Amino acid sequence: MPYQAFLEALSAPRSGVYKRVFRTMTPEETGGAVLWAQSMSMALQSLMLTFEVTLRNRIHISLSRQATEGTTNPVDSFAWYDHRLGMHKLEGETYRKVERILCDEQDVRLPTQPTPDRVIARLSFGVWPNILEQQLPTPVVQARTFLDVFPHYPRKPKHYWKHAENRKIAVDKVKDVKGWRNRIAHCKPVWTEGWYRCSQAQHWTEVLDRVKGRRSEMLEVLGWMCPQTVEVYKMSYSGRLFDALVTEQAVLAHICQPHVPAIGPIYPEADIEAMKAYKAR
Repeated sequence: MPYQAFLEALSAPRSGVYKRVFRTMTPEETGGAVLWAQSMSMALQSLMLTFEVTLRNRIHISLSRQATEGTTNPVDSFAWYDHRLGMHKLEGETYRKVERILCDEQDVRLPTQPTPDRVIARLSFGVWPNILEQQLPTPVVQARTFLDVFPHYPRKPKHYWKHAENRKIAVDKVKDVKGWRNRIAHCKPVWTEGWYRCSQAQHWTEVLDRVKGRRSEMLEVLGWMCPQTVEVYKMSYSGRLFDALVTEQAVLAHICQPHVPAIGPIYPEADIEAMKAYKAR
């Protein structure tokens, strides 16, 4: 297999990281380490995407309800971000990101405004921890929003989210997910940046422990928002793939034999009549 060319296509500095961390001896072994990490990134990305969408939707619903509760028709989707409607004015980069969606290139408001759902979908992950940390105007709004977003916190959530130090812990956890998601999206290794330099052992088995711990924290916060979503993810292919990959045996298997044609997603052949019925829907 052309593993040397594969590694050169990735660049020597990038592939060299895997050679150093996984202590590989040949291009084939290094290629196996890279492929293991790519599979791990794939397994994590679906969870990170689910986390981001769940978070933004819960924030959007909470702030929409709070903005319309005094009306005759409270709704789950409202332009709570638009100060021209009498809402609290956002600040900083979050304000500018919203305005770029609402305005044309000359910073003039579009004659037909995008729906709130479209605006929310176009905002980046970084907006949401900023909303939670800096854009909620009063302690009452802060406590209410955190309770709406994280209603399944296990210990008296209504009381817990009244305290600023508790809200900060949650925001820091969300920021960590955002940072990890951005790292993987930019094709960087799944482990924490700077880990290798700070580690005394500098051994690849630490990667497994760190990745498992970090993913557990992400699942914990997702469970505060929607425990059923955690349950679905764990049973999904991505969830099961993660469990299979985050083992010493999986790493060694990739190192020893990176490419095994018979290994991979295998699905049973569907019942012919069931397939016909499904295609005919």
